Amino acid sequence: MRFDRLEISYFRNLSNVVVELGSGVNFFYGANGAGKTALLEAVHLLCRGRSFRTQRARSLIQMEADRLAVRLRAVDELRGPVTLAMTKDRQARTELKVDGERERRLSEAARLTPLQVMLPDISELVFGQPGLRRHWLDWGTFHVKPEYLGTLRDYLRVLKQRNAVLKDAHRTAAELQPWTEKLIAAALAVTALRGDYLKALEPHFQSAMTALAPELTIDLDFQQGWPRMDSLEKLLGESAEREVKLGATQWGPHRADVELRVGAVKASALLSRGQGKMVASALKISQAALLATQTQRSTVFLIDDVGAELDAGHNVRFFELLKDLDCQILANSTHAPAGDLAEVANTLNVFHVERGSVVAVR
Repeated sequence: MRFDRLEISYFRNLSNVVVELGSGVNFFYGANGAGKTALLEAVHLLCRGRSFRTQRARSLIQMEADRLAVRLRAVDELRGPVTLAMTKDRQARTELKVDGERERRLSEAARLTPLQVMLPDISELVFGQPGLRRHWLDWGTFHVKPEYLGTLRDYLRVLKQRNAVLKDAHRTAAELQPWTEKLIAAALAVTALRGDYLKALEPHFQSAMTALAPELTIDLDFQQGWPRMDSLEKLLGESAEREVKLGATQWGPHRADVELRVGAVKASALLSRGQGKMVASALKISQAALLATQTQRSTVFLIDDVGAELDAGHNVRFFELLKDLDCQILANSTHAPAGDLAEVANTLNVFHVERGSVVAVR
């Protein structure tokens, strides 16, 4: 995927921005509050359907405007030229158009635009809660295995219904059983797709780790959401009384995790924040590598605050990996790019951001 042209209207302090993007590194620099992070946020809103900074859509729209708009012209390796356009108003009503036609599924924009986001808190992928790693796993499986989104949605729908039965004191065990059976079937389907994906990802992750931090040996340990040695049917049967008390299903893919280990110890207990960022970067890069291998599609990276927590040497190796994968990058910093970045980028396009305006420097 390549983003060619980005248009943003009435989004935070970006009133009317038009940017012609290059195929390599697109580097936006400016003072804090200039609008450089808002630019990446607007791309994220269009491609993922939500901001990475807030859940309050109204706060994204300029005070004097009724709605915001983000439009993207891109080229996909398989589909060819494609345009995406989104508007969002103060009532949080969202309209997405793909090639000029209204699209009711926001997930279609995500499917069309493989987008990796690297924020300053990326190390939370290592140190944070399992839900962050489940989201990372679901993103990768979704882009490589087209059937996964429907499979996951089926599981979450059954899980919601089963939990509703558990919370209803008037329901009987007989009424719960059909939902338990459906849950088990859906859980096994989700887990099989996740497991296959991680197995294919492992060599790409190890390769990225060797390039970024050869001194670290990290293993990916897939925790499927229930003990491997026990059947899900058995565990759900044994925990029925506790589930009724809690009103929630205690075992299943909704409790899965990808544990990162150094030997027998969790990586989160040993690594520094900087090392955690390198491991998290390898997790993201390996997904782009697998996507390119299995689907011949490249990934676009959004990188907020280039260089945070990493030294110059690690930054160079990081950008070299993305160059080898032929990834397009939209990155920002408070400083203009250093000379070493120009050396490792396929192409380097530099933009200065000031008070909501974006000007091409080179």
